Amino acid sequence: MMRRRHVPMRTCKGCGEKRPQGELRRFVVEKGVMVESRIFPGRAVYCCRQETCLDRLLKNKKALNRAFRLKN
Repeated sequence: MMRRRHVPMRTCKGCGEKRPQGELRRFVVEKGVMVESRIFPGRAVYCCRQETCLDRLLKNKKALNRAFRLKN
């Protein structure tokens, strides 16, 4: 009997939809700049690959600051 492998689920900060981690873009803050990276360590924000979700994410500065635990 073959066991099913656990697939980590993450929430898109743009639209709020839950998806498998591999389907989302991962953003981290590196030296004060938000970059897309799967290898940088630390707190991350996930976003769908759709441009509308990314636009929504970037417009909401308050949510980004809260997600990255930044001041202001």
